[in-house]
Amino acid sequence: MLFRFASAIALVVFVSLIGTALEKRNLELRRDTIAQRYRTDALCESHASLRARTQQLGAPARLIDDLEAERIPLRVPDRASREEPRRAPLLHWQGPLSGSR
Repeated sequence: MLFRFASAIALVVFVSLIGTALEKRNLELRRDTIAQRYRTDALCESHASLRARTQQLGAPARLIDDLEAERIPLRVPDRASREEPRRAPLLHWQGPLSGSR
């Protein structure tokens, strides 16, 4: 009878230790997930701010102001890149489709 009682107590202690270990691992994984989500959000905000800054620095109004103030040198090409005038591309028409009637 004492053996049954001791084995029941050992089983309960073993199950509770396993449950505690699983809960601890679950909390560690949640903590890691939250940290990764925080880093992802921080990187997304940084990316958005850098993208906005890039658009501000490359905005046409800013470039035109710099050109007018002669902070950016204006270079005239030596010669035209093409000697012949541009033409619209030719369209290669095929006959009417056979199933369109």
